[in-house]
Amino acid sequence: MENVQNSPIHSGRVGWSRLAWVAPLTALAAAAANALVYLIANAMGAIPSDFIIPGPETPLTLGMVVGTTVMPALLAGVVFALLGRFTHRPTRNFVVLSGVLLVLSFVTPLTIPGAPFSMVLAMELMHVVAAVVIVVALTTLARRR
Repeated sequence: MENVQNSPIHSGRVGWSRLAWVAPLTALAAAAANALVYLIANAMGAIPSDFIIPGPETPLTLGMVVGTTVMPALLAGVVFALLGRFTHRPTRNFVVLSGVLLVLSFVTPLTIPGAPFSMVLAMELMHVVAAVVIVVALTTLARRR
């Protein structure tokens, strides 16, 4: 039986050349996954097209979903690279940090005044989907072999 300390999630080091192509690919994969969630939720009526989000003063659109998924995903690649440079267990640290940030991200949809419950749930699901895609892709594909 493998020791937990020697498991890939604890001992993985960052492969710098791999990270250069994995981070943008991860951003595209997360955006595509969230676009699918958005399209399904929108088709089911969970995301009303007439509900205006305060701040940007616009309805939630596919473009907003893609844009707000790509930027954090690319930032996650940078964070993973920094953890790889400055910590001894970058994969484990990245997974823990990602979990904390995911929980904190749940607050944002809850703060949209008057948002329908179905919309809030769809947005929370998009946060989870993006987090899973980003963490799995970065920690498996960007590790040094």
